[in-house]
Amino acid sequence: MTYSNGIFSLYEYVFEDPENYNSIALIKQKNYTLEDITITLDDILNALHHADPIAEPKIPFPQANNFKRVVNICELLAECDRTRDEITLNYDFDPRQTNYYTDAARYLGLVDKKRENGEVVYFLTAEGKKLSRLRYKARQLKFAELILQHHVFRETLKKALEYGRMPHKNEIVNIMKSSNLFRVGSDETFERRASTISGWIGWILGLLR
Repeated sequence: MTYSNGIFSLYEYVFEDPENYNSIALIKQKNYTLEDITITLDDILNALHHADPIAEPKIPFPQANNFKRVVNICELLAECDRTRDEITLNYDFDPRQTNYYTDAARYLGLVDKKRENGEVVYFLTAEGKKLSRLRYKARQLKFAELILQHHVFRETLKKALEYGRMPHKNEIVNIMKSSNLFRVGSDETFERRASTISGWIGWILGLLR
């Protein structure tokens, strides 16, 4: 069993060969929650409507495709402040991944960092603390709203809703190039960061139930 973001996930496995540990196979998996998790298209459109556009922050544009890990970082820091090494160990990241996902949370204004005793320490901002106290549905929609405050995500979601599918990477790159992103210059970097955009928009659309 795992618990993340208000969801209990239960997994049932079998060892197909009892003498071989590597023969483990997933039989089924179910998610459970004690809260209302129904999010509709109207909820997403409402988040889009209420997302006040903001200027791009002077923080590296996210290179963090899996938005669930950004959520997990915020959950971890809701317990207490953590050093970079503590986050790395908790999630079995390498240090580079820790930087990517903490920077992604910083990009959304939910996390900040400071130096204490020669170490980098991450902590929730006032916005992050406020979000962490919300119930499941309100929390997910607030995450979505914070993402959609950024022009590149807002326009990509609009295209996805218009097409009924994720826009092609080339179209996402074109949106990125008109969004004044911080320190994203080369075509190679634009293409790598485009996967973050499609990943986060996929997370928003995956909230629909």
